[in-house]
Amino acid sequence: MEWRDQVMVQVDSKLSRLRWLARRLSRISPAEVPYRVAGVLRGAAQARGWFDASVVPPMRATPVWGEPWVAAPAAPDVAAVLAAADSLIRDGVPVFDVRVALADGVPAWNTDPRTGCQVGLAFGLGIDFRHMGADIDVKYLWELNRHVWWVPLAQAYHVSGEAHYLRLLGRLLASWLDACPYGRGVNWASPVEHGIRLINWSIVWHLIGGAASPLFADADGARLRARWLDSVYQHIRFASDNYSFHSSSDNHLIGEAAGLFVAAHTWDAWDAVRPLRARAKRILEQEIVKQFAPDGVNLEQAMCYHKFSLEFLAAAALAGAAAGDHFSAAAMARMERALVFLAAMLDCRGHVAPIGDADDGLVFGFAGAGSPYLALLRLGQRLFATPALGAKLAALAPAPADDWTLAAPAAVPAALTAPQLPTAFAQGGYLILGRDLHTGHELRVTFDVGALGYNKISGHGHADSLAVLLSAGGDDFLIDPGTFCYNAAPALRHYFRGTSAHNTACLDHTDQSVYGGSFLWLRDIVTTLHAHHDDGRHVSAEASHDGYLRLSDPVRHRRRVTLDRDSGELVVEDRFECRQAHHCALHWHFAPQCALEGSALAWTASRASGQLAVSVLAPGFTGELVRGREAPPLGWVSDRFYQRQPGPVLCLRGMVDGQTVIITRLAYRATPPAAARPAAVLQGAPCASGLN
Repeated sequence: MEWRDQVMVQVDSKLSRLRWLARRLSRISPAEVPYRVAGVLRGAAQARGWFDASVVPPMRATPVWGEPWVAAPAAPDVAAVLAAADSLIRDGVPVFDVRVALADGVPAWNTDPRTGCQVGLAFGLGIDFRHMGADIDVKYLWELNRHVWWVPLAQAYHVSGEAHYLRLLGRLLASWLDACPYGRGVNWASPVEHGIRLINWSIVWHLIGGAASPLFADADGARLRARWLDSVYQHIRFASDNYSFHSSSDNHLIGEAAGLFVAAHTWDAWDAVRPLRARAKRILEQEIVKQFAPDGVNLEQAMCYHKFSLEFLAAAALAGAAAGDHFSAAAMARMERALVFLAAMLDCRGHVAPIGDADDGLVFGFAGAGSPYLALLRLGQRLFATPALGAKLAALAPAPADDWTLAAPAAVPAALTAPQLPTAFAQGGYLILGRDLHTGHELRVTFDVGALGYNKISGHGHADSLAVLLSAGGDDFLIDPGTFCYNAAPALRHYFRGTSAHNTACLDHTDQSVYGGSFLWLRDIVTTLHAHHDDGRHVSAEASHDGYLRLSDPVRHRRRVTLDRDSGELVVEDRFECRQAHHCALHWHFAPQCALEGSALAWTASRASGQLAVSVLAPGFTGELVRGREAPPLGWVSDRFYQRQPGPVLCLRGMVDGQTVIITRLAYRATPPAAARPAAVLQGAPCASGLN
């Protein structure tokens, strides 16, 4: 590349950053300005070594090592644990679609796993990790440095006593401390990463024997322990100094406070940390009520982040309980409702639709635990003894899995039948219309009647208001295509977050909101639920959203869905409150496993388990089946982060006005049992850290 081209690339990059900054600032309130200014000033001071944690205070003469909140089950699956640990050593660490080799037992901590580019040790808070250049996506590097994958190694040592697992953990720890000094590099750029790392460090600490571990037995080990504790203190300070308040207070704030709380109980060694721990507890008790609706739905409108936030909260609740520092009844009640919502949203095979952002993120996980969603439900059942959770787990009948957390075992109610889980979560924004839910022959329809996302920027929300999903017997038909990526491919990031990637109406070729960037929407969407009725045979709901009121001729999209449980037919009626004519694209995204046949406005989607007949009454509309189009993107499905495949989408286009009613009939018919395929084995959601 010639120097002129290089200059133009740099100028364009800087302009992009300035545009993003201007858009981001437009979404903050006046009350947030002092917080942002203080953050800039604090960062500038700490870059010069002022008011930071580079000098760690001496520990108390008698430090308190916290009681373990993790331990091996009575009869652990030793073979599964050792196989997971040995796979990491032999094959490397899975980070999304790549594996990171452990050369001499350790990875290159500051090298991007995907591109191989090394990231320098600049002052962490000064690194613009959203625009790193050189095709670097910081998500890869952070995933490696969360140390979730250290846990199977600690488990392997715990169940086998084999010293080579412990020695490897010692090398990994020493190398990380060498490569990632306090405050330097991209691993000191985002405090939520410190929260995750502290939780996994706490698990490893307990499983290898705590302060008395053989890893620390000799002089070198004692020095390693001292260095580790210094870094623990610095992690605590970094998280506390840089809490994500105001418009950034989503799962990041929960994660920062949870990691600090867990660490401050695990290593109660510094007087200065105790007030920080008390503050973290207050933050957690406040945020669980703010970020989870009264019906249990996480308001980020993303199922993966619902689970992610619950994992943070579960770790904090367990560590606090082990120390006798329990959370309030109100906080625990909200956590229980969030678990019930999660159970309700899992289909009869334990799958959850990837609504909103889904990046396979995991706060912590154990080898042999299986699906992280089911592991979280098992933990919830042991914490709360909720009959509906126990019934859901019994209905799923998963293979036995190890539980490594110290939650008091709760009695599972006897004679469980199909779980009586709620189907209406109007406060959080989801309705489940179904027949025989939570059984092997369920018909499940999910109707999105929620907001765009949480806290002004809606960082993990998708423009999917009024979207409809449909599955039968655990087989997906109408799907949410997923997320694919965050920063690596801007056009695809926008597509997967945008309205055309969801089963709803897209008007005048624009999203329901104004796209501001990878984690930024510039306009809120208010969705209103007008009616919800269930007479036993028919269940219906009607809702509308105001996303298109911003158009020069404002439009309110109104949708009514009605399920006939006897016939298995779903009727979707779309209306548009407006004065002028508008272009409308109505999309129906199908699972890649569906075979589509038909033409124009009548199609049939077939799977081995059954068929979904689709007929559309929309005068003047044309129908087109699209699969895997690159420009502009359409017809893509992402089942795992950074992976995508073509998927069929039926795109219906035409003009609508205030008199238009589009009626879509979706009739499901199951394949007769003799012709159906054998029942599928329950498969959990994929886990980025290779712990399944």
